[in-house]
Amino acid sequence: VVGLVLIGSGLAGLQDIAGFAALGTLISAFCRAEPYPVRVSRLAALGTATVIAVAIGGLVGLSGGALATAIVVISLLSGAAALGIGALRAAGPGAVVFVFAAAAAAGFVTDPTGLWRSTAAAAVGAVLGAVASLAPWLLAHARRLLTGGPAVDDAVPAGHASVRQLLAGAGRRHLLATAGRTTIAAAVSAVIAAAAGFSHPMWAAMGAVAALQGVDFHLTVSRGIARLLGNITGAAIAAALLAVPLGYWGAVAAIIVFQVIAEITAPINYAICSTAVTPMALLLTALGAGLGPAAAVDRIVDTLIGVVVGIVVAALTVSSGAHPDSPR
Repeated sequence: VVGLVLIGSGLAGLQDIAGFAALGTLISAFCRAEPYPVRVSRLAALGTATVIAVAIGGLVGLSGGALATAIVVISLLSGAAALGIGALRAAGPGAVVFVFAAAAAAGFVTDPTGLWRSTAAAAVGAVLGAVASLAPWLLAHARRLLTGGPAVDDAVPAGHASVRQLLAGAGRRHLLATAGRTTIAAAVSAVIAAAAGFSHPMWAAMGAVAALQGVDFHLTVSRGIARLLGNITGAAIAAALLAVPLGYWGAVAAIIVFQVIAEITAPINYAICSTAVTPMALLLTALGAGLGPAAAVDRIVDTLIGVVVGIVVAALTVSSGAHPDSPR
């Protein structure tokens, strides 16, 4: 669905906001193990969250994009995203998707037109992502209406709480602790990267958020190391691609290839998955921002900062009795 959205955006002459539509479609990667009647409400909540994240990032950009403002707002959004993902128990890419959406919008939006266009693109992408995820269920309903086929079971299986019930439990101590450590790690990472003079400090925040997507310390360490190794390899690939004149359609082709690789390897090897995700993310950003090879080098160093900070924060705050319902 990412590829279809990028192709459609290109044919429609909307290359500059294609990345936001593609980000919206990523909600299709969440909740894949949930029954369809359960999944539909989860995806609606996650799609809404994606649009809100883009809008918040866009407002940061619209305000002038002051770095201090961006760090504060996006760090708080990181914590809120971790809290929401944990409360919904939404298996998938995690809170980093929403942080990426907000950071991308903060760098893209400079006027009200850019704000509504990026937000609208994310909304369209989220709808298409939800439709793709629910396609078999929706087709079964369509067949039922058109041909009088067998009835479709829309009952929510026992043991599955509603979105409202799950969000009502967001005040649980372990969820608030996860949100707090995510906020702190994102802020500290971004401040360190900014103080060091790197041009994309929000990527450091994303590295920290990704490393903390697991409350067990050893999982955090292994995930952080895997992400760093994947980012080094992926950034080298991205640097090579950004150094040549791919053009929009060349970038789209590469993004589709990396997306397929990430989908295949996500359940198997996080380092390989991260190797594919890094150039995909950079190329998505480049669709609207026109990044060069130096951005890939920044990505490596920023991620290193974020991973180290995430591991340190985990070491200081994660206990061995961490709750199993926390986000993966």
